[in-house]
Amino acid sequence: MVLFDPISIEQPSLNQHSRLLLRDQGKSFCKQALDKRFNNHAVVFLQSLLERCLHQQLSKKLPSAFTAHFGAIRLMDSTEFKLPQALASDFPGFAGDGPVACMQIQFEYDILSSKIMDFAMMGARSSDQSYAHPLLDNIRPKDLIIRDLGYYKIESFKKIEERGAYYISRLQPTTKIYERGESLLDYKTIYHRLKRSRHKCIDIPIYVGKEAQHPVRLIASLLPAEAVKRRRKKKRYRQNANPEIYNYLQYMNLFITNIPDTMLPSSRIIDLYRVRWQVELMFKTWKSILKIDKIRKMKADRVRCYLLGRFLWILLNWEMYTLFNGHSLATKGDFLSIYKFYAIVKDHVYVLQAHILRQRKMLNSWLRSLFDVIWRFSIKDETKGRNLVKLLAIQQA
Repeated sequence: MVLFDPISIEQPSLNQHSRLLLRDQGKSFCKQALDKRFNNHAVVFLQSLLERCLHQQLSKKLPSAFTAHFGAIRLMDSTEFKLPQALASDFPGFAGDGPVACMQIQFEYDILSSKIMDFAMMGARSSDQSYAHPLLDNIRPKDLIIRDLGYYKIESFKKIEERGAYYISRLQPTTKIYERGESLLDYKTIYHRLKRSRHKCIDIPIYVGKEAQHPVRLIASLLPAEAVKRRRKKKRYRQNANPEIYNYLQYMNLFITNIPDTMLPSSRIIDLYRVRWQVELMFKTWKSILKIDKIRKMKADRVRCYLLGRFLWILLNWEMYTLFNGHSLATKGDFLSIYKFYAIVKDHVYVLQAHILRQRKMLNSWLRSLFDVIWRFSIKDETKGRNLVKLLAIQQA
């Protein structure tokens, strides 16, 4: 019920659940009886199913040129969405002008194996840094960690290095950076070095943090004119309190990494960081197609059950996508769009439900016919600067 109903009907009512149970299962429940079943026992049961699905994931390695350097390329990000105010005690939001009740989802996956490394939901008051730092204990040697500035912490970078792994991050604008451990390097100097250079990017060995003095590679690249225009529209660039930083930073991208220059040149570091947009695409897919952010007023346990049900649906689709995409790459050399894939499978929700619950013998043949539909309508469009096949140097198996 919680797996299929919220996919086929946006924000189903208890009455709608009752009608669908009678139609599909021949079981009669009044809405009061159903409401009682949305309790902590149901939440624990769904959480155990989710944990089991995460533990039993398929692992299908992408044929990427980067597998020679990295055991995994782990992308992590978070997303938040507003909840009804009545849920504030269960899902506290931000202080100040932010929403009183807010849900935060943390998500990490390895883009090489398509394996989900972490999946959690909570209130929004926990920072990305405080949530993610303990997870560094799970990092393996040769893993590559790519996260945005919300997770930026010099202590985290040190811990990644101690575990024999690598990272790529944007440089936090307020971080003090030094050359040769003593000379403060400002953004004006970096910008003028870039302008004088004949290359698209420059690579500078630096130290980050006045106290930490941690050695890293700084990779700076100039933004194209259109990207500069978009950046100038952002509030921190229009009304910044530190013009010495943002007046120059609006023209540049700055990255730091511990990947040696003998392993990868600066241009490939920039390509790898661009892969992070895949996580943002996941969140866009979940919100626009699966409507995970559309929650009306109801009790907290019912909210948890619906969200856990949608996450189970996400994992079910994820497993199918991993198989279909691997087959498409191996046989046709095409990469499938995750967004289009979820949209097509959602259109077939009742057929999938019938095959899983009542017609298991026909599931294989139906999946084969579904692949033909998926391949016809889900081939990934080429987006300038965001061609995943090229960014990861994916080779046809």
